[in-house]
Amino acid sequence: MKNILHVIDTTGPGGAETVFLQLAEATSKSSFNSIALIRGPGWVKDQLHEMGIHTIVLDCKGSFNLAYLRQVISVIRKHDIDLIQSHLLGSNVYCSIAGLIKRIPVVATFHGEVDISPKERFKLLKLAALRLGAKKIVAVTTRIENILLSMPLLSASQITTVQNGIDLSQYSKITKPKLRSTLKLCSNTILIGAVGNIRKPKNYPLAIDVIQALHTKNYRCHLAVAGQGNDNQMMPLQEQVERLGLQTYVHFLGFTKDIRDFLSSLDLFLMTSSSEGHPLALTQAMANQLPIISTPSGVEEIVSNNVSGCISSSHSAADVATCIIGLIENKEKAQFIGNNAAEQAFESYSIEKMLNRYIEYYV
Repeated sequence: MKNILHVIDTTGPGGAETVFLQLAEATSKSSFNSIALIRGPGWVKDQLHEMGIHTIVLDCKGSFNLAYLRQVISVIRKHDIDLIQSHLLGSNVYCSIAGLIKRIPVVATFHGEVDISPKERFKLLKLAALRLGAKKIVAVTTRIENILLSMPLLSASQITTVQNGIDLSQYSKITKPKLRSTLKLCSNTILIGAVGNIRKPKNYPLAIDVIQALHTKNYRCHLAVAGQGNDNQMMPLQEQVERLGLQTYVHFLGFTKDIRDFLSSLDLFLMTSSSEGHPLALTQAMANQLPIISTPSGVEEIVSNNVSGCISSSHSAADVATCIIGLIENKEKAQFIGNNAAEQAFESYSIEKMLNRYIEYYV
């Protein structure tokens, strides 16, 4: 039995963290012994504990922490690790160096453009580490793969795309969701939802402006956001909501464990991100047969405009609101898009398909 070390330097919750957990759990149930290496307590550690996966905690602060690298090598030696699966730039670089030193293969996954910023410090050194130490470099979209292919030092033979997958059975629509009654909304009230932690790339100020734009056209829609944020992230959004007089219409729910209930309560799913990789929330909404409205943020290879979603022509509130109104006024189109989205999700984005692709690189 191979010992596989799963490594990530964030504590979640989030899309990359969910894929990390999916791979750790799936390999532990197959012909591998899974061990997890994370940076600290939090949602990821709690989930690993529930799964019964042996977890090691090492702090990895700093742009290049030699002590952390030595500790990773020590973990590899102590647990007789045969393979490393890492996620996100920091872990990918450290694990590539450790894998090179210990002569074991590394599969390094990149989840978004933020991982491969042109302004990254010591960029060439990090790319050199990946070039020498990673057996396979995985991008979760072809857009990210193309960015990686354009970078110096990396080899095209190393780079591939494996699209994220989900357990589709967990996200099909349920008939009596609770969220509407919790928010005290009538059955004919249009509820628009967004999923994702409160951070800059999600561009929630635009989502609030979209609700305001809808209200100016007499569409009294509500917005519910499932995602956590700290006080510094939340305060500007709450001030914006108050300034626009939308306190009754915009609902920040924080971390939402029952995403299936949340999605089943919605009429429309909204993404106003400035940039995306392959957001799991999008796939979850697709599996739930939700009509999706998105800004042009990198999701175009996942959602086909006017087929499995509606992609606005710009990042302006007016353009996004126009897409939403088009679906509110044309229920047949909304249903057509929702049905196509679900069909595409079940055809392309199952967790089984994702796992099979990764396991190809593990053996």
